[in-house]
Amino acid sequence: MKKLSTKSAITIATLATSLIIVTALMINYQNNQVMAYPRGYEKGNTTFGTIASIQNDENGNPSWIVSGHWKANLLNNQSQSSISGSQGNTSSSGSVFNTSFEMVKLDGTANHTHTVTNFVLANTSMPNNMTRIFNGTSTASLKEGPATDIPTSIRIMGDKVISIWLDPSKVNNHFGNTPIYGMIIDEHGYRQRGNDTHGKQ
Repeated sequence: MKKLSTKSAITIATLATSLIIVTALMINYQNNQVMAYPRGYEKGNTTFGTIASIQNDENGNPSWIVSGHWKANLLNNQSQSSISGSQGNTSSSGSVFNTSFEMVKLDGTANHTHTVTNFVLANTSMPNNMTRIFNGTSTASLKEGPATDIPTSIRIMGDKVISIWLDPSKVNNHFGNTPIYGMIIDEHGYRQRGNDTHGKQ
């Protein structure tokens, strides 16, 4: 067999190196795809979503960016009849609502993380066909330690928006005087109104 010329050997080595790099990048891309929710949240009878909100400081001025993920079984475990027939009297001990999010000041400083867990559903209501309200208590992680039994209200609006309100007096006004907002990811066919109404008023 003839010996490869130096030029041919360099070309083959370059192609082999390029192939290895491209393969490594593709594997890395697949492992680091931007996902709307953490991989551990993908299974089960749950609804998922993102947190994307601006929270006020103690003076009521926008001061914090909040970003993270949430998961819940509230929507999937509540039948339409039990919610629509309830005016605040439905309760469930098997309710799940958990969220983890980062907070950072608008100037990029003071980054830290919070969790809201141990949600205990006390009652539900549906004041109109676009809003569902789940009231109860939860636990939030704070710098001083976990705050427990926080009156918590979770609202689902238009099957797409979620708001999470934690009683400010129980969390030292840490999240300001407005709810924490986010979006619902429609991965499990939650939409009940059928057709996509994107662009329609």
